[in-house]
Amino acid sequence: MPKKPVVIGELRFSAKGEAKSHFTDILNKHPLGTELQGDEFDNVMALLLCHPKANDKIASGVKSIKIDQGFYSLNRCFHVVRVDGSIEDFSIGKCIDGEHSPFHRFCIACRRTVEAELRAKKAKYFEDNRDKDGKVVCPMTKEKITFEEAHIDHREPFTFSAIVHFFTQANDIDINNIEYITEGKYGNEFKNQELAEQFQLWHRKNAKLRVVKGRTNLAKSYLGRVSNTKADNILI
Repeated sequence: MPKKPVVIGELRFSAKGEAKSHFTDILNKHPLGTELQGDEFDNVMALLLCHPKANDKIASGVKSIKIDQGFYSLNRCFHVVRVDGSIEDFSIGKCIDGEHSPFHRFCIACRRTVEAELRAKKAKYFEDNRDKDGKVVCPMTKEKITFEEAHIDHREPFTFSAIVHFFTQANDIDINNIEYITEGKYGNEFKNQELAEQFQLWHRKNAKLRVVKGRTNLAKSYLGRVSNTKADNILI
Protein backbone atom coordinates (compact mmCIF):
# COMPACT_ATOMS: atom_id res chain seq x y z
CA MET A 1 0.00 0.00 0.00
CA PRO A 2 1.49 3.40 -0.98
CA LYS A 3 2.36 5.80 1.81
CA LYS A 4 -0.06 8.66 2.37
CA PRO A 5 1.21 12.24 2.63
CA VAL A 6 0.62 14.05 5.92
CA VAL A 7 -0.30 17.72 6.26
CA ILE A 8 0.09 19.42 9.66
CA GLY A 9 -0.73 23.09 9.54
CA GLU A 10 1.51 24.32 6.72
CA LEU A 11 3.92 21.40 7.12
CA ARG A 12 3.91 18.77 4.40
CA PHE A 13 5.41 15.28 4.86
CA SER A 14 5.59 12.28 2.53
CA ALA A 15 4.35 9.90 5.25
CA LYS A 16 3.54 9.60 8.96
CA GLY A 17 7.03 8.33 9.74
CA GLU A 18 8.63 11.46 8.32
CA ALA A 19 6.26 13.66 10.33
CA LYS A 20 7.00 11.77 13.55
CA SER A 21 10.75 12.03 12.98
CA HIS A 22 10.50 15.79 12.46
CA PHE A 23 8.72 16.37 15.78
CA THR A 24 10.80 13.78 17.65
CA ASP A 25 13.92 15.70 16.61
CA ILE A 26 12.46 18.84 18.21
CA LEU A 27 11.53 16.88 21.34
CA ASN A 28 15.03 15.43 21.81
CA LYS A 29 17.24 18.38 20.90
CA HIS A 30 16.58 20.53 24.00
CA PRO A 31 17.05 20.02 27.78
CA LEU A 32 14.01 19.12 29.86
CA GLY A 33 12.03 22.20 30.86
CA THR A 34 12.82 24.12 27.66
CA GLU A 35 10.02 26.37 26.40
CA LEU A 36 9.77 26.28 22.62
CA GLN A 37 10.33 29.53 20.75
CA GLY A 38 9.80 30.90 17.25
CA ASP A 39 9.37 28.38 14.45
CA GLU A 40 9.53 25.39 16.78
CA PHE A 41 6.65 26.74 18.85
CA ASP A 42 4.64 27.36 15.68
CA ASN A 43 5.33 23.86 14.37
CA VAL A 44 4.36 22.10 17.59
CA MET A 45 1.29 24.31 18.00
CA ALA A 46 0.14 23.07 14.59
CA LEU A 47 0.78 19.51 15.80
CA LEU A 48 -1.31 20.09 18.93
CA LEU A 49 -4.23 21.28 16.79
CA CYS A 50 -4.29 17.80 15.19
CA HIS A 51 -4.82 16.04 18.53
CA PRO A 52 -8.22 14.27 18.80
CA LYS A 53 -8.85 16.22 22.02
CA ALA A 54 -7.20 19.47 20.95
CA ASN A 55 -9.92 21.65 22.45
CA ASP A 56 -9.56 19.93 25.83
CA LYS A 57 -5.79 20.18 25.71
CA ILE A 58 -5.88 23.90 24.89
CA ALA A 59 -8.80 24.73 27.24
CA SER A 60 -8.26 28.30 28.56
CA GLY A 61 -5.64 29.02 25.88
CA VAL A 62 -1.95 28.35 25.23
CA LYS A 63 0.61 30.40 27.11
CA SER A 64 3.61 28.28 26.05
CA ILE A 65 4.72 24.80 25.05
CA LYS A 66 7.63 23.11 26.78
CA ILE A 67 9.54 19.84 26.73
CA ASP A 68 9.38 17.66 29.84
CA GLN A 69 8.81 14.13 31.09
CA GLY A 70 5.33 12.69 30.98
CA PHE A 71 3.18 12.78 34.09
CA TYR A 72 2.93 8.98 34.17
CA SER A 73 6.29 7.96 32.68
CA LEU A 74 9.90 9.14 32.32
CA ASN A 75 9.53 9.48 28.55
CA ARG A 76 9.85 12.92 27.01
CA CYS A 77 6.75 14.60 25.64
CA PHE A 78 5.41 18.05 24.88
CA HIS A 79 3.54 19.96 27.57
CA VAL A 80 1.07 22.74 26.88
CA VAL A 81 1.12 25.45 29.56
CA ARG A 82 -2.29 27.08 29.61
CA VAL A 83 -3.15 30.70 30.27
CA ASP A 84 -4.66 29.74 33.63
CA GLY A 85 -1.37 28.12 34.71
CA SER A 86 -2.49 24.50 34.36
CA ILE A 87 -0.34 22.05 32.36
CA GLU A 88 -1.28 19.12 30.12
CA ASP A 89 1.02 16.77 28.23
CA PHE A 90 0.41 15.44 24.72
CA SER A 91 2.15 12.88 22.55
CA ILE A 92 3.35 13.05 18.97
CA GLY A 93 1.76 9.69 18.19
CA LYS A 94 -1.73 10.70 19.30
CA CYS A 95 -1.55 13.86 17.18
CA ILE A 96 -0.44 12.01 14.04
CA ASP A 97 -2.05 8.56 14.38
CA GLY A 98 -5.24 9.45 16.23
CA GLU A 99 -8.52 10.64 14.76
CA HIS A 100 -7.85 14.21 13.75
CA SER A 101 -9.42 17.14 15.55
CA PRO A 102 -12.41 18.97 13.99
CA PHE A 103 -10.15 21.94 13.23
CA HIS A 104 -7.63 19.78 11.38
CA ARG A 105 -10.35 18.11 9.29
CA PHE A 106 -11.76 21.55 8.50
CA CYS A 107 -8.30 22.80 7.46
CA ILE A 108 -7.84 19.88 5.06
CA ALA A 109 -11.19 20.62 3.41
CA CYS A 110 -10.31 24.31 3.13
CA ARG A 111 -7.03 23.43 1.46
CA ARG A 112 -8.87 21.26 -1.08
CA THR A 113 -10.99 24.24 -2.13
CA VAL A 114 -7.94 26.31 -3.14
CA GLU A 115 -5.58 23.63 -4.49
CA ALA A 116 -6.36 24.28 -8.16
CA GLU A 117 -5.96 28.04 -7.73
CA LEU A 118 -2.62 27.61 -5.95
CA ARG A 119 -1.33 25.32 -8.71
CA ALA A 120 -2.32 27.92 -11.30
CA LYS A 121 -0.55 30.71 -9.39
CA LYS A 122 2.59 28.60 -9.10
CA ALA A 123 2.58 27.86 -12.84
CA LYS A 124 2.05 31.54 -13.68
CA TYR A 125 4.88 32.59 -11.37
CA PHE A 126 7.30 30.21 -13.08
CA GLU A 127 6.12 31.32 -16.50
CA ASP A 128 6.86 34.95 -15.62
CA ASN A 129 10.08 34.54 -13.58
CA ARG A 130 11.99 31.44 -14.65
CA ASP A 131 15.51 31.70 -16.07
CA LYS A 132 16.83 29.92 -19.15
CA ASP A 133 17.06 26.68 -17.13
CA GLY A 134 13.43 26.94 -16.02
CA LYS A 135 14.33 27.84 -12.43
CA VAL A 136 13.33 30.65 -10.05
CA VAL A 137 15.05 31.98 -6.91
CA CYS A 138 13.68 30.94 -3.50
CA PRO A 139 13.36 34.17 -1.44
CA MET A 140 14.25 32.30 1.78
CA THR A 141 17.27 30.21 0.78
CA LYS A 142 18.33 32.28 -2.29
CA GLU A 143 18.76 28.97 -4.15
CA LYS A 144 17.55 28.46 -7.69
CA ILE A 145 14.75 25.88 -7.63
CA THR A 146 12.83 23.86 -10.20
CA PHE A 147 9.05 23.71 -10.52
CA GLU A 148 9.05 20.30 -8.79
CA GLU A 149 11.10 21.60 -5.84
CA ALA A 150 8.90 24.64 -5.35
CA HIS A 151 6.01 25.04 -2.93
CA ILE A 152 3.40 27.78 -2.51
CA ASP A 153 3.91 29.27 0.95
CA HIS A 154 1.41 31.33 2.95
CA ARG A 155 3.42 34.23 4.30
CA GLU A 156 3.16 35.17 8.01
CA PRO A 157 1.14 36.40 9.80
CA PHE A 158 -1.51 34.89 7.51
CA THR A 159 -0.36 31.28 7.49
CA PHE A 160 -2.96 28.85 6.19
CA SER A 161 -4.02 27.73 9.67
CA ALA A 162 -4.42 31.35 10.74
CA ILE A 163 -6.54 32.14 7.68
CA VAL A 164 -8.78 29.16 8.45
CA HIS A 165 -9.03 30.07 12.13
CA PHE A 166 -10.12 33.64 11.45
CA PHE A 167 -12.52 32.43 8.75
CA THR A 168 -14.35 30.27 11.28
CA GLN A 169 -14.42 33.11 13.80
CA ALA A 170 -15.60 35.80 11.38
CA ASN A 171 -18.38 33.61 10.00
CA ASP A 172 -19.37 31.95 13.29
CA ILE A 173 -18.81 28.45 11.87
CA ASP A 174 -19.33 25.42 14.12
CA ILE A 175 -16.53 23.13 12.89
CA ASN A 176 -17.94 20.24 14.92
CA ASN A 177 -20.97 19.96 12.63
CA ILE A 178 -19.49 20.14 9.14
CA GLU A 179 -20.38 17.48 6.55
CA TYR A 180 -17.55 16.17 4.35
CA ILE A 181 -17.02 14.04 1.29
CA THR A 182 -13.94 11.86 1.86
CA GLU A 183 -11.71 11.01 -1.11
CA GLY A 184 -8.78 8.79 -0.14
CA LYS A 185 -5.39 10.30 0.53
CA TYR A 186 -6.54 13.81 -0.37
CA GLY A 187 -8.64 14.02 2.77
CA ASN A 188 -11.88 15.82 3.40
CA GLU A 189 -13.89 17.88 0.94
CA PHE A 190 -16.81 20.12 1.89
CA LYS A 191 -20.22 18.68 1.05
CA ASN A 192 -21.59 22.23 1.12
CA GLN A 193 -20.38 23.89 -2.09
CA GLU A 194 -21.48 27.30 -0.88
CA LEU A 195 -19.15 26.98 2.13
CA ALA A 196 -16.30 25.96 -0.20
CA GLU A 197 -16.83 29.02 -2.39
CA GLN A 198 -17.09 31.24 0.68
CA PHE A 199 -13.66 30.08 1.84
CA GLN A 200 -12.16 30.54 -1.63
CA LEU A 201 -13.16 34.21 -1.55
CA TRP A 202 -11.82 34.62 2.00
CA HIS A 203 -8.53 33.02 1.02
CA ARG A 204 -8.10 35.27 -2.02
CA LYS A 205 -8.68 38.31 0.15
CA ASN A 206 -6.31 37.37 2.97
CA ALA A 207 -3.56 35.08 1.66
CA LYS A 208 -0.11 36.48 0.91
CA LEU A 209 1.57 33.85 -1.23
CA ARG A 210 5.14 33.24 -2.36
CA VAL A 211 7.07 30.45 -4.04
CA VAL A 212 9.71 28.81 -1.81
CA LYS A 213 11.80 25.67 -1.78
CA GLY A 214 9.52 22.86 -0.60
CA ARG A 215 11.52 21.62 2.37
CA THR A 216 11.99 25.18 3.61
CA ASN A 217 8.29 25.12 4.38
CA LEU A 218 9.00 22.72 7.27
CA ALA A 219 10.42 25.64 9.25
CA LYS A 220 7.11 27.43 9.82
CA SER A 221 3.50 26.98 10.77
CA TYR A 222 0.39 28.21 12.60
CA LEU A 223 0.42 31.93 13.53
CA GLY A 224 3.59 33.55 12.21
CA ARG A 225 5.18 36.69 13.59
CA VAL A 226 7.38 37.98 10.76
CA SER A 227 6.73 41.16 8.77
CA ASN A 228 6.77 41.19 4.97
CA THR A 229 9.86 42.41 3.13
CA LYS A 230 10.39 43.43 -0.48
CA ALA A 231 12.45 40.27 -1.01
CA ASP A 232 9.53 37.98 -0.27
CA ASN A 233 8.18 37.96 -3.86
CA ILE A 234 4.56 38.04 -2.75
CA LEU A 235 2.23 36.59 -5.38
CA ILE A 236 -0.77 38.83 -6.08
